This record gives sequence, structure tokens and C-alpha cells, in this order.
Amino acid sequence: MSRGTLMSLLHRLGDSREVWQARKELTSIGRGVVPELLAIRRDGPGGLRRPALHALAVLGAGDELTAGDRAALERLVRIKLLDDRPFDELWPTAWLAVPAATYEGIFPALGLHDRIPATIAMGMSAMEHYRAELPGPGDEALTAYRVFITPEFSGWRMVFGRPVQDCLPPGGGDLRLLKRVSEHCGQAHYYEHDGYDDAHFWAIAEDGRVIRSHGTYLEPAWTGEPLPWEEPQTNDPLWEPGMYEPNASCAWNANEVAHQVTVDPERIDEDTPMNGHGWLAVTVPGAGHGMFPGALSI
Repeated sequence: MSRGTLMSLLHRLGDSREVWQARKELTSIGRGVVPELLAIRRDGPGGLRRPALHALAVLGAGDELTAGDRAALERLVRIKLLDDRPFDELWPTAWLAVPAATYEGIFPALGLHDRIPATIAMGMSAMEHYRAELPGPGDEALTAYRVFITPEFSGWRMVFGRPVQDCLPPGGGDLRLLKRVSEHCGQAHYYEHDGYDDAHFWAIAEDGRVIRSHGTYLEPAWTGEPLPWEEPQTNDPLWEPGMYEPNASCAWNANEVAHQVTVDPERIDEDTPMNGHGWLAVTVPGAGHGMFPGALSI
């Protein structure tokens, strides 16, 4: 690629009307331009230093930044954390909720490493770029995933990321991962719904045991006995004798259950109590965060 073409591409990365196409073109070009981007970060021109940093992130070359660049990014994150709040987030449709007092158990339970403080914007953009392929032993490749642990909301922390979805094996399974999280955190709640708001699943585990779950299309749809907060199935306007399983209730909607017993991310607003800050972590020790493609919002 000629220097002029690269300069033009960097200018487009700074233009909100062009940024998505520019990222696509940059990704197709690949890491061959990393040395020149690093040179622009070092020597300028000054107006292209910031787009060059953006480009390095898109290419997953964050680990090649200078110590000064990394320190500057860390300072920016610390500043943003001071007044961090959700803003029109498009939350993923599967998540864990654990008590804020015991959330540290998430890291050993899910095998997470290399945690760094993260704003909510960082965490949500990381869920768009959640996977990286790493060289492994021999000719094998390792796949690393990112996980976002939110700040505390109303006494709970939520956990998002590809490993979280493994809590619900195909067909329901025995929820071993959810049980393991509850062993480390005392409680663990899993919630999921599809993009059409048609299929819902939720499960509650305590001290290594699933005490209650519901899945729209699972067989059986309900496990465990109804909990005290559940509304009797006879309150369902469509209820008729013999229509439901004996241990069913009206608590079929994952978001409604989350709202009642933990926190529903889709209901978080400026009035929701929030404490602490979020974390980003990865599933492969020593992998770090720089090799994940895609620029994170801060």
C-alpha cells in the first residue's frame, strides 16, 4: 500500500460517515501496515496519530504499542471511570448475575485472566470483538475470548461474553458451569432470550446446586419447585386445568425474572444504583487484550 493511500484511509477513520467502510478496508489489508502505523504514532504527522492508534486497535496490534501509548490509554480509562454510566447500551441477550459481595469468584470459576478496569462502553464494544486466534503448541491454534464483568448494579454484577453462554448446554444439560459459578459465588443466576423475544431461559443455582430453572422449549420446561416470589400459574389469564406442568408458574420471561430477583440490564437507567467499575478479562492466561481485533469505545 502506498503511503498516500494509507494516509487517506486514516483520514476516513476519523470521519463518522466513512469509519465503518474504512475499518473494513483496513481489515482486508491486514497487519502488513502495522510498522508504518507505529511510525506515524511515533513521528506524526500529528493529525494522524489518533487515527493510527484506532487503526492499530482494529488490526489487533495493541500489544505492539509503546509503553507511553499504553500508559496514556490507561490514564484515559481511569478518567472515564470517574463518571462512568450506561448510555443507550445494546446489552447482549445472555448473561450471568452474581452477588456483588462475592463476584471475585467469577474469575476462578470461568478461568479468567489478565483483568483490566473497563468502562461500560469498553465492555460492550469488547463483546463485538470478543474472539482472537493465538498461536498454540505445535501447529495448533488457541482461541481466546473476552468476558466483561459489569460494575455493581443494585447489589449484583452481571457477566457477559462467549464463555457465559456455555452455562446453557444444547438441550439444557445439567448446567455444570452454572453450578461451578455458584460454588464460587454462593449464588449464580443465568438469563437468556433470543433476538425475537420468543424463547426464554433462566436458572438459579446456589452453592453448587440448581434450585429452579425454566426454558421455553426444553423438556421438561420447569425444574425444581416454585420459589416464594413466583406468581401461581392459576393467575395466568390463559390458565386452564391440565395445561401446565405441575411445578410451572407465571415466571417464564427471563427479563422479568431478572428484574424481580437480580437486575435486568434492559431496565438500567440513570436512577439505578451503581458502584465500583467494570472489568475485562480473557480466557487464556498471558494472552492480554492487545491481540483482539477491533477498536474499543471508552
